[in-house]
Amino acid sequence: MKLRDIMTTDFCCANPSDSLSKVATEMKRHNVGVMPVCQNSSLLGLITDRDIVIQCVVAGTDPDECKVSSFMTKELVQGGPEMDVADAARLMGEEQLHRLPVVDGGRLVGIVSLGDLAVHSTDDKLVAGLLRQISMPVRSMKPQAVAA
Repeated sequence: MKLRDIMTTDFCCANPSDSLSKVATEMKRHNVGVMPVCQNSSLLGLITDRDIVIQCVVAGTDPDECKVSSFMTKELVQGGPEMDVADAARLMGEEQLHRLPVVDGGRLVGIVSLGDLAVHSTDDKLVAGLLRQISMPVRSMKPQAVAA
């Protein structure tokens, strides 16, 4: 099975000049936690709800004043529509990715999530292994307590 067979193709993109407030509103409206950041169908990065909360809101910065381009992840691991699902799962596990953008000719054509793999895969061991790899802690320091 190939990524083109399981990828989500119904997605909306953020513009790098959008405010984080606008993107958060769109995430809520579409019930998603991540949005690709595109310009003319070219994938520039990804912005997550966690990026908005941890990097902007918790830092005390106004999300109306912050632009997506300053908070998005720019260095992306990508797959192609002809990539085998098992290869994508291995890549996602190695890189600890919950979502893999699918790009064809420099153009974003879909997104594959851990959920897509779980729903469409017939290999339960593959999915379990992927979830285990993604969930492994990578931090070298213990989380610090949040001041009340």
